[in-house]
Amino acid sequence: MNSFDWLGESPPGRTVLANGAVILTVPIASARCVSLGVWLRHGSQDEPAGLGGLAHFLEHIVFKGSERFSAYDLALAFDGVGAAVDAFTTKDHVVFSLKVLPEYLPRALDVMADMVLRPALDPEMIALEQDVVCEEIQEAHDTPEDLLNDAFTARVYGDHPRSRPILGAPETVRSFDRDLLRREHASMMRGANLVISAAGALPPGVVDLLAAAFLAAPVPGPDAAPLPSSADAPFLPAADVIAAAARADRRLELHGPVQQCYFEFGNLAVPFGHPDRIPLALLANVLGGGMSSRIFQAVRERLGLAYSIYTYTDMGRDVGLFSCGGSCSPAKLERVIEVSREECRRVLREGVDEEELENNRAQIKSQLVFSMEGTVSQMGRAAKDEIHHGRHVPLAELVTEVDAVGPDDLMRCAAAYVDPERWITAVHGPER
Repeated sequence: MNSFDWLGESPPGRTVLANGAVILTVPIASARCVSLGVWLRHGSQDEPAGLGGLAHFLEHIVFKGSERFSAYDLALAFDGVGAAVDAFTTKDHVVFSLKVLPEYLPRALDVMADMVLRPALDPEMIALEQDVVCEEIQEAHDTPEDLLNDAFTARVYGDHPRSRPILGAPETVRSFDRDLLRREHASMMRGANLVISAAGALPPGVVDLLAAAFLAAPVPGPDAAPLPSSADAPFLPAADVIAAAARADRRLELHGPVQQCYFEFGNLAVPFGHPDRIPLALLANVLGGGMSSRIFQAVRERLGLAYSIYTYTDMGRDVGLFSCGGSCSPAKLERVIEVSREECRRVLREGVDEEELENNRAQIKSQLVFSMEGTVSQMGRAAKDEIHHGRHVPLAELVTEVDAVGPDDLMRCAAAYVDPERWITAVHGPER
């Protein structure tokens, strides 16, 4: 019996509407609120060529009025029921969410569905929001970490659509007109592209309530482009990842009015459906995940070279990356990079012993359990399981996979994905 079976976890309720939309419900007995998310199986990497930033702009523009509500009416309606409303765009998804008391869910849901499915797309509001999004782009350009990450991912992902910045470019954003937005909105909001996930103190009849709100999402015609599919997405085997990494230019430098040097180094890795996804996550934790991780201890604790240094993985539908990032004084940059490289070489030379591996297993398993806390987490987890895996993935199954990772798995992943000789290095430092 898995030690995590005590959680008594049940899969979400799942209903598929006639238009293809999926409704997921996660009742939580201890909750006092409801978290609702409208998730699209579509992110910035799925945008048509030449329309970078479109998904993010559509995320914005639906808040600027619907067929029944002006922008102010939308804000007033949500505030009037005490709802916390949010939205975000990633390379994989567009998400609209709200958190509300159960008794106010019907009203908040009615407003949310009208906003998402039936935006007014008023030309004056489009022009105003183009100004706002261009301001957001400029703000990102003034944020060293954001500017560097966009440049780094563009270099690592190359011609893959995942290389594009989520916000797009000002000239592209300003080219969006009402006809284009209406066409692309209809494509994005079709029923089969929607996953509606609700978690918390769910009122009786919640499935019928959600179904009535989102059954109006259109069914695509016979000529509609197929939806992005995680299950069918090919991914690069380790040998192809290594070959692609060997072809890439390995150093990228940006300069601006900053005091610190911001850096990222890493390379292509795996998507979330790849068999190496959990070993690589463990390896990333060993190298730079926690306070006892190797790079953190060497760079910050033993040598005092940097305040911030960490590792992370970005796992998409068909490709991913592994990276180490942080910031330091310009004079310390090359030393930070070399110390980090040496810690990766040490893993390649010596591997990871069972005690260190078990410590990191405990960290990963704890993070999995912590991620279940709260209605927002449960709502998001249900939606991502549906989109990424097409099913509920029990926590006990994930724990079993973590426990099954051995030292040889980490060595294989180290050779394939974190060999510093294949790193791409990006730096944003002071102007010379």
